[in-house]
Parts: sequence; C-alpha cells; structure tokens
Amino acid sequence: MIREIKLLGKANDKVDYYVTISGADLSNRYYYESIPDGDRFFSGGNEFVITRTGVRYMGTGGHVCQYMFGVDLPLKDLLRKDVSNRLVMFGAYYDKADSITFSNTTGGEETYDRIFLTGNAVSNYFFFVDTAIKTDVKDIQRDLLRRLGKQVKRSEAVGIADDSRLCREIFEALEDPKAFVFLFRLVNLHTREYFDTFNKMYTEHKQLPSNDQEILNALADLHDIPPYQQERIKIDGMYKLAENKKVVDEYKDILIAVSETGEVNPSELAKLSRLRTLSLRLNIPGNLFDTLDELLLKDMKIIEVEEPEYMRETRAILEGFFLKTGELRGHVSPEDLTKLLKAKQRSMSHRDPAFESLLLDTVRACDEHARDTNDMSVMEGMSYVLTYFDRYDSTATTINNLAFMERSSLSEDSIRSLSGNMDVFDKVKQGFFQELFFAELRDNSYLTRYGRKKVEALYQGLEKIRSGDTTYRALSGELNSINNEERLYSTIHRYIKERFRSIYAELNSKEDQEIFIQDLNREIQSKGIIKIAVPHHIYEEIILDIRKESFYLNNLLPHIIVSRDSRVREDFLTNSGLDRFYVEELERDYFDMNQIDGEILEELRA
Repeated sequence: MIREIKLLGKANDKVDYYVTISGADLSNRYYYESIPDGDRFFSGGNEFVITRTGVRYMGTGGHVCQYMFGVDLPLKDLLRKDVSNRLVMFGAYYDKADSITFSNTTGGEETYDRIFLTGNAVSNYFFFVDTAIKTDVKDIQRDLLRRLGKQVKRSEAVGIADDSRLCREIFEALEDPKAFVFLFRLVNLHTREYFDTFNKMYTEHKQLPSNDQEILNALADLHDIPPYQQERIKIDGMYKLAENKKVVDEYKDILIAVSETGEVNPSELAKLSRLRTLSLRLNIPGNLFDTLDELLLKDMKIIEVEEPEYMRETRAILEGFFLKTGELRGHVSPEDLTKLLKAKQRSMSHRDPAFESLLLDTVRACDEHARDTNDMSVMEGMSYVLTYFDRYDSTATTINNLAFMERSSLSEDSIRSLSGNMDVFDKVKQGFFQELFFAELRDNSYLTRYGRKKVEALYQGLEKIRSGDTTYRALSGELNSINNEERLYSTIHRYIKERFRSIYAELNSKEDQEIFIQDLNREIQSKGIIKIAVPHHIYEEIILDIRKESFYLNNLLPHIIVSRDSRVREDFLTNSGLDRFYVEELERDYFDMNQIDGEILEELRA
C-alpha cells in the first residue's frame, strides 16, 4: 500500500520544485500530466500547474512559507510567540472587521519573482487537499483552516524543509482517512546559494569583512538578485543566528507583554532601549526592531518620566541585568561601564539622589533574583559594576578633599592607590581617569587658588609616575610643599589684614611696600606666629589680594548693588584670582554691616 510519493522537478534554470503526496492509500489516486507549458497536478477538482514563469492553481489549499523580513506579518501572528509560518488560503481575505472571509473563487496564478519577493526569498510551499467532503469550496477552505491552520503555522517542518513531515502533519490534521494531500515546495536556487554563502560568512565572523562583501556582490550580479532581496536575505540570516535571535525574540516578548496592558512603563522602555543598544554591538539590523515597533507600539501609551539623559541611559543598562537571554543578562561592556560612571559623576555634581536610589533598587532586585532562581550571574554582574563605583567614590573623595579642604595633603599610600585606580579607569577608556576626576574639577568656579595648584600637581605627578619620571614620595613631598605654602598664606593673611587697612594709604610706592614687608616679617618671626622663613612672593600675593578686596568692596560692589549688574561681579570673580568662597564671605559681611536687603545679594548670585 503506497502512502507517500515524492517527485523532484525543474521549472527553469533558477527554480526547482519538490512534490510530496500523502494519503492512507495512494493506489490509483495519483494524477499528473505533462502539458506544453509545464507540469500539471490535479485531483478532485483541484489543480496546480508549474510552468517556466510561475504557477497556476484552483480548488482547495493555500500557500505556506516561513516568516522572514519583508513577508506581510499580521498582528495576530506577531502576538503569538510560537507562530513561525505564514499561511494564506486560496480565495480568503481579511474584511474591514479584520475577520477572514472566504470566496468560491480560489483560482489564481503567481510569477516566481512575486512568490519569492512577497513570500520567503528561498523556499515556498503550496498545497491542495482532495477530501471526500462535497460542498462549496469556500466551506471546505474554512474547514481546512480550522483543522490545520494552527498546526501548519507552528510547524518546524517548514523552516527545515522536511516535506514528508509537513505533508503528514497536514494529512493527520484533516482526520479524514480518505483524503490525500499534494504538497509543492518551490526553491529559488539563486537566492538559496546567496543565503547559504552569506550564512557561512556571517556565522564565522559575526559581520561581513570587505572581501566577503565583494564575493556576495559578485554572486548577486551573477544571479541578478535585486538589492531589496539581498537585504531581506541578510537580515533573515542575521536574525536566525542563535545569539541574535535571542535578542530579537526577547524584544518581541516585551512588546507582546506590554500590548496586553496598552502602555509601556519606564522599566519596559529601558529594557527595549537596552536590547537595541546590544543589537548594535551584535550588528543586528535595526529594521527588525523598527518593524516590531511599527506593529506593536504605534497605538501604545508610552509613560515617560521627566529625567535627565544620563538617568535614562543608566536605567536601560541596569534593566539589562534582568533580560531573559542568558548571554546578555548581567553583561556590562566597557561602553556601558563608561556611561554608568559618567552618570554617577553627573548625579554627584547635580546632587541628584535618583541615581543612588535606582542603584539601590537594582541591587535589591539582583539579590532577590539570585535568591529566587539560584542564578548568580546577575549578582556577579552587579558586583562588577559596584566595584568600579567603590573605586570611583574612593578616588573622588580623595581628590575633592585635596582640592577643597584647606591644608589637605596626600600620603604615599594614598597616591599609590590613586595611581592604581588611574590604571584601572584608563583601561575602561583611554584618558577616562582625567575625564572623570579632573576635567570637570578644573572648571569648578569654587576651586581655590591652592586647591587648583594641588590638583594640577597631582595630575601631572600621576602621569610622571606612570612614565617613571617621578616617585610616590616625590609627589607627596610636592603636595606637602603646596600645602605648607597655603598654610603660610592663610596665617599671614589673617594677621595682617586689619593692620594693612590702617596703613593702606602709606604704601604708595614699591619702596614703601618693601619696608612694610620687612617690618612685618620681623614682627611675625618675633611673635612666633611663623617659625620658618616666609617666601617673599607670599607677602606680595597677600598685599595684592587685599588691594583687590579693598577695590571690590569700596568701588565695584556698591556700583553692582545699585545697577544690579551681575555681569560686572562675575567678571571680577573670574579674573581677580581671588577665591570665590572668600569673596562671597566678604559680600555677606558687607551686606550685614551696611544692613542691605539680602535678597539683592541672592539675585546677583543667581
């Protein structure tokens, strides 16, 4: 008893066809004839004709192909994760209510170019069914879709081109022992060669080197494969690579989940953003995600929170710890680490507690995930990030203390630790240590004169340590020297300020100033205020600074208060060289002493 017949034919130089016929007993039930323009298969009012240019069909049955980029994808199929194939029944169409309507007019014809352009670029199935049911074709078609639609749209046999399995699945779904099935698989030899060549290259390199692209271009020219068809094949090949498919499928799963609620919350939006970022690194084309967005997000309510860009980036990266795809879960690249550390820097400079709050929530969620799933990969990834954050906090605290705390210096051990951290951060990104801890600090308007000197000495010293041109001890000594000079300046400045005001008018010449400095030096030494020799330039700096203070308080500030011209004030602060903190203290004292409304000062500072 014959249960299956398989045939191989050639429609033309580009298209081969495979015919599989299944039934309980095919004896005396197989009908075929060769006609002038091709091969005709027929049975029970059904026929399928394969010509050199295309196919003709009538009766029951339909067209099946595996979904790929460019194939019309109904929303209902997209929302079902297990649907992988497209099924189009002859004579069926969607009406205005998005319901399927059947017609008795099932005949039609398709060219091969259209079949492989609107369907799968490589392989497409057609089938018809000879059944004992005698009724209108439209009713048979409706019944066929009800019986075999679910199975055919989910069948793995379509993707692996297992004709016998697919034909048997259709036959068994009919539950009619007297029926038999004709299955036709059309294969485009040219696009299959292009597809196989691309897959081999892409699987090996995860991208296309220029010489591989040249081979593909030559193959496309040889077979006259249109650019759009080339792009479809490449995208399909990239998607089907296992690690890529996981990313796209997880993206789709998130969209499917949010489609049930009708809105996208910030957490889900962050996950989608994260997956798109990962897709760029994997060379997955954005078209795959754009198509999904267009189908599923177009009518969706997207709930966005008002937050800075660095917080959105942070949220996206941290949500990546909870992606379903194992290879992506907890993965943090150097680029991610750079963004997270810059975000931490910005949150600290803006005094934004939201960053630490988000971080704390993520750590808690990672801990719960590890406890509930016994999967430590997420916690390990989070610990990796937290190690860098700890290094950042330690480094930032040390450098900021040196910059802003009076008389702060560094020991050799502290410098050694900073040097080690410098190497660690610069491995993440070249020059990252300077970018994180020095670039913004140099622009800080509240950085004091001696704070700036120490910061510059520290950075240059760390660079020299790296190149072998200095030592930890030498750099510590240099910072101590600046620190000692700062202490001398502060002590002497406080001592002479009131006295200088009383004799300010007498210092009209260079000689008068020198005599004053000599007398002052003897007085300070004799009283034991300073027990070491004071460099002459420190006295000169103090006298010049006190002159600037006097000029500001007696000339500029009264004018600024009357005119409300904050630009004049800012110009003085920027160019005078006086520390901003100190000038603001002078301003407060001036306003208090003269009983001027403090709101005016706040307005000027704003």
